[in-house]
Amino acid sequence: MDPVLRGPRQRALAASVPLRFAVVGLIGSAVYYALLWSMVELGGVPVLPASTFAFAVVVLENYLLHRSWTFSSCAPHRQALPRFALMAGWGAVLNGMVMDTCLRFGWHYLLAQTLALVVVVACNFIGTLLIFSRRT
Repeated sequence: MDPVLRGPRQRALAASVPLRFAVVGLIGSAVYYALLWSMVELGGVPVLPASTFAFAVVVLENYLLHRSWTFSSCAPHRQALPRFALMAGWGAVLNGMVMDTCLRFGWHYLLAQTLALVVVVACNFIGTLLIFSRRT
C-alpha cells in the first residue's frame, strides 16, 4: 500500500488495515491456542516446544493472509518474506521469554500465553506495517 494516499480506494484500504489486521490476528490466535492446547493436553508435548511449534505455524498463516488480504501487498516475496521472517523470529524469542518468565512464576500456560500474545502482537503490528508498506 502506498503511504501517500492519493485516491479514495487507497484511503479506504488504509482505513480497513487495522480491522483486517485484527481479523487475521483472531484467526491466528484461534489456530495458535488450538494447536497449543492439543499438543500439551492431548499429545503430552511440553509447553515451550508446543508454543514454539504453534508460533511457527501461525507465522506462515499470518504472512500469507497479511500479504494477500490485510495489506494487498505487491512487495515481492524475496523482499517481504525475509523481513517478515526476521520480525517473526524476534516475535518467537519474545514469546518464549514471556512464556518462560510467566511459567517460572507459576502462571498457568494459557494465561502466560495470553500475556505473551499481547506483547508480541503490539510489536508485530508495527513491524508488519513497515514490511508491507510500499515506499515511494
